[in-house]
Amino acid sequence: MDALAEAKTLFREASDVLADERARIEEDLRFTDPADPEQWDDAEKRQRENDPGGRRPCLVFDQIGQYIENTVGQVEQRPPSLSVLPVDGKSDKRVAEKLNGLFRAIEYASRAAQHYAVSQRSAARAGVGYLTLRPTVVDAALNYQEPRIGSVGDPLRAIRDPWATEIDGSDATFGYVLSPLSLREFRAKHGKSDPVSFGADELCTRDDESVLIAEEWRAVDKTVNCIVLADADGLEYTLTEDDFWKRHQAGEQLQALRTYKDKRRSIMWRTMSGADVFEEVKYPASTVGLIPVYGYVGFESGRLKFAGMGRKARDQQRAYNYHKSEERALMNQIAKAPWLVPLSALRDENIKTLWDRASVESRAYLPWDDWDAENSRSIPAPTKMQPAIDLRNHIMAAQEARDNIRAALGMYAPSLGEPSNAVSGVAIEAQKSQGESATALFPAHLSASVSRLASMCIEMVPKLIDTKRQVRMMGLDGTASTVMMDPGQPEGAVESEAGLTINPNIGRYDVRGTVGQAFTTQRTQAQAVLGEIMARNPNMAPVVAPLWAMNQDFQGADKLTEVLIAGLPPEARAIFKPEESGKPTSEALMQQNSQMKQALQEAIQHAQEAQAELQELHEEAAAKEAEMQIKAYDAITKRLQVMGATITPEQVQALVMQTVQQALVVQPEEEAQPEQYEMQQFPADMDAGMPPEMPPEMPEPMGMNDADA
Repeated sequence: MDALAEAKTLFREASDVLADERARIEEDLRFTDPADPEQWDDAEKRQRENDPGGRRPCLVFDQIGQYIENTVGQVEQRPPSLSVLPVDGKSDKRVAEKLNGLFRAIEYASRAAQHYAVSQRSAARAGVGYLTLRPTVVDAALNYQEPRIGSVGDPLRAIRDPWATEIDGSDATFGYVLSPLSLREFRAKHGKSDPVSFGADELCTRDDESVLIAEEWRAVDKTVNCIVLADADGLEYTLTEDDFWKRHQAGEQLQALRTYKDKRRSIMWRTMSGADVFEEVKYPASTVGLIPVYGYVGFESGRLKFAGMGRKARDQQRAYNYHKSEERALMNQIAKAPWLVPLSALRDENIKTLWDRASVESRAYLPWDDWDAENSRSIPAPTKMQPAIDLRNHIMAAQEARDNIRAALGMYAPSLGEPSNAVSGVAIEAQKSQGESATALFPAHLSASVSRLASMCIEMVPKLIDTKRQVRMMGLDGTASTVMMDPGQPEGAVESEAGLTINPNIGRYDVRGTVGQAFTTQRTQAQAVLGEIMARNPNMAPVVAPLWAMNQDFQGADKLTEVLIAGLPPEARAIFKPEESGKPTSEALMQQNSQMKQALQEAIQHAQEAQAELQELHEEAAAKEAEMQIKAYDAITKRLQVMGATITPEQVQALVMQTVQQALVVQPEEEAQPEQYEMQQFPADMDAGMPPEMPPEMPEPMGMNDADA
């Protein structure tokens, strides 16, 4: 049997089992419809409308709606708050905090508060509402996906596993959500596929308004091989065989201890019509993505039963409507009751005309002739006919029915803001708290369902975010931030210069859900408490003032907080800004600045002195070079004097040119020891009296003649 046939068979079986339950849900939804509540029994309503004595009113004075909205309002003012908890030695508290911020960002992007209210209102009206969790593409170019929270507005559009008994629906093996598509939209999305509604056998025609598309979650159990391993600390943990080999091929050193077989559950997620399966993927969580939110719950024959406020106070509401309708009818009857007037009092035609129109015209008085024709006796005043049923009985019965509604729901006048006998604020809050305790199961069941949803989110995140990238986070106060997530990181949290990088695959994390006060309510209470502390303890005011400023909403409160923190002593300032605990104070910075200025001035002075010394060295080197040249010329002169007349002018010229060339090309050793300069020796033929040959291109020295030689 293919997937579509199996889905149809399973859907039909579940629908048959839930037929009576779904009929009650439909009746509850009509009974508590805020726009047009149908609170009269059909047979009784027909009898009153067809009464032989005339149509009797069937008025509706809805009392249950205010209790439903009061219960939903508690959740809207105090939405569920979640805490991600590390549950083993490999998990990290910093990762848990980042996962908290990630879940808040997912809630914000999903508009989860609206979906929580929708599911809670459905649970209060009909006994059950539904939340959904789906992976959604947030960046088509990079195929980035994130979990998104949704809800089912009409609980009759959802079919749950009738044999699941957990409050959060974690044991459900399947679930269906039916969504209508217009025929035009169906053609645009699914082309030439037959427009057959899921759960209906007939083919839709052009006159049909919509086609029902089914979204199915179905659990599939599979036997897998599991491996028990030990970490570096000797703690045991389990991996499936596939996960073991993936991590082994990635180069991770694993220590296997033993193997065993176990059943693991996976969820298949399909979208289908009555004719085709359009999409089929593996759902990235181990439980069904259709999460129920229950109202009043009970168990019968191993099955979970539920009810909403409408069913719990239905008879009391109908009694209230009956007595209020009778009360209104009697008041109309009294207003239109005929007057009993003696005919002798209407002898005058003008007076009779006034009495004839007494029921349609309002007059200040109606005269009558109070004496008979002979003026022998007085005529009694006209009287109005009284109804047979006492109006007060219905008024009292309606009040009793109203009290019975409150007793059935456990919510009394203080819970709705009505005046009571309580005088002090503590007594009023106690009575209000007592009423809220009677309906505390509604936010408690919502909290359990949201906790299941959050656990599924934590399970989805590592599967959807399978590459290193930044993900969005949100703080308790709504401030946005990001965190780097790296699924290939060997540790749960790594701190670097770029910031914290987390890997939620390392370790196990669980979620605890509670229904607490909204953030704005917490700020208001914090303002009151901190203000009272400063008023009663003036000595603590400077330290408490920054906390008080942090919880203010006026413009500039953040700057005021910074100013107040800056005026604190270092010990207190380190509490508010631990990241600056190792940084120097302003006084230390000023002193350090002064020292740096002084050191800079000294460095400038040393540089100037070094420059002067360098200038002196250059001057000394130039003087030594000049002195060396002078000595060289002196040596030549002395040599010439020794040679006397034996040297010719050509030899003198060659000697001068050779000496000049040697002076221009100064060797390093000669620069280091100029006093050891040795004059170039003449060739041997010169000592023998043989002059050297002159180059033919060498010009004759200027200013030298035979006489000078």
